Amino acid sequence: MLNRASKYGEPAFWVRSVHMEGFQAHAIKAVVRPGNRMKDPTQPTFLPVGVDLPVRFIRKSGNQGQGIAPEFFADDGTTIRITEGLVRRISELTADDLHGMAPDTATAELVRYHLATIYDTPLPSPDSEVTIWRFEYRPNVTE
Repeated sequence: MLNRASKYGEPAFWVRSVHMEGFQAHAIKAVVRPGNRMKDPTQPTFLPVGVDLPVRFIRKSGNQGQGIAPEFFADDGTTIRITEGLVRRISELTADDLHGMAPDTATAELVRYHLATIYDTPLPSPDSEVTIWRFEYRPNVTE
């Protein structure tokens, strides 16, 4: 039974269950994350370009600061490879930047609400930096 990248800091995409269907249909081809996640490869939020990464779907959120691990759905083998990483301010996001994302991140304003909801934080400033990861789907891992 697969159980890839189930601990914080292991290179992977952790995805909320609301986006599971879009990933499984290969309809989502980019995601947005808060901050500049490309500048420091020693940080656990850094993800390498050109490397296959597991996708894990979150059943129940955890809290890293409190030492509470998230609960995941069974690892279905979904695998992606990041092809590009972009860092932008939310206010500078264009339709091209947001192409291929889930509907709840279709505009810069929706990105602000998405990030606040997903990360349970105050609404980020339009001047906040975000990282956009573009990716391609790889064959599902089976073992």
